[in-house]
Amino acid sequence: MRKIAVAFVTIALMVGLVGCSPLGDIELEAGDSGIYIEDDGAISYGSCEKFDKKYYNEDQLENEIDTEVSDFNKSKYSSVDDACSINDFSANSKEARLVLDFVTTYDFKNYMINFAGFEEDGFYIGSISDNDKCPIKGTFVKPHTKKTVTAKEIKNMKDCILVTYTPFKVQVDGDIKYISTNCKIDDDDVVSTSKNKGELSYIVYDIDQ
Repeated sequence: MRKIAVAFVTIALMVGLVGCSPLGDIELEAGDSGIYIEDDGAISYGSCEKFDKKYYNEDQLENEIDTEVSDFNKSKYSSVDDACSINDFSANSKEARLVLDFVTTYDFKNYMINFAGFEEDGFYIGSISDNDKCPIKGTFVKPHTKKTVTAKEIKNMKDCILVTYTPFKVQVDGDIKYISTNCKIDDDDVVSTSKNKGELSYIVYDIDQ
């Protein structure tokens, strides 16, 4: 069965999730999903999708989301009983919006890989030293500067890293130290990863855990 998170990645509709929203300053446009990383390592993941077909059923979709979240929390991939929770779900004749909260990056990584169908060599979030599946390569640049470092230098850092093949908009309630050169960062320090299919993007960050 195709999982809810996959569906919410593949049929996105433009929506703003801004200001005091659970996604900080991230604005989601058509085809985007957002990740907000809090300073304690908790994660909010959001997406908004087209919901404009007559055969779409809001109650059915909500039940499927509830079931998937419950299944994850009961699974061996969840660190605690309530590792994932629904922060927001709404739907109308045009769009459906979902925001999920995860208590740790560990839970978010496990959800994306084991429930959302992401490949282990194409998605990782956590400490650089614990990454043993995703290759780290290319050149990295310090945000808003021209300073660059090599992948070898990144591998020796004691920070956290997000590695993804999938396009995301990402904001960190902490310090973004380096991004791969295929990423873009705006004035609010929201990073947009590459939209090129099959191309890994990297965000190196530090949080207070």
